[in-house]
Amino acid sequence: MIWTHSIPQPPVPQFLRETLKDYPEIIQDIQDGLNEIVAKYLERKWGTPFNEVWEELESALSHHRFEASEALKEAEQTGDSQAIFRAKIKFDAVVEARRGPSLDELHDYFQAYKGAFE
Repeated sequence: MIWTHSIPQPPVPQFLRETLKDYPEIIQDIQDGLNEIVAKYLERKWGTPFNEVWEELESALSHHRFEASEALKEAEQTGDSQAIFRAKIKFDAVVEARRGPSLDELHDYFQAYKGAFE
């Protein structure tokens, strides 16, 4: 999704960017989800999507946790120790990401650009 709105894209929280730094595809998936929600609210011109953003983060991280879990199971079935190691590292990163995303950055974003949603 190309961002075409007059305000900046909503930020993926720093904690998530740091925790998932080795998985840019996950960070991009989260960014795309946030962008879609914000774009929808910008078009409506009412309300702010703060609650929906939280649900999007939870949903995206749950989805990627499931995928990482499945990849780990597949790697374990092959017995390939390097594949198991890589899959375990990714699984652990996604689990860690689910534990601590702070919404302060997103809250500040919506406060700074609240006029765009009215």
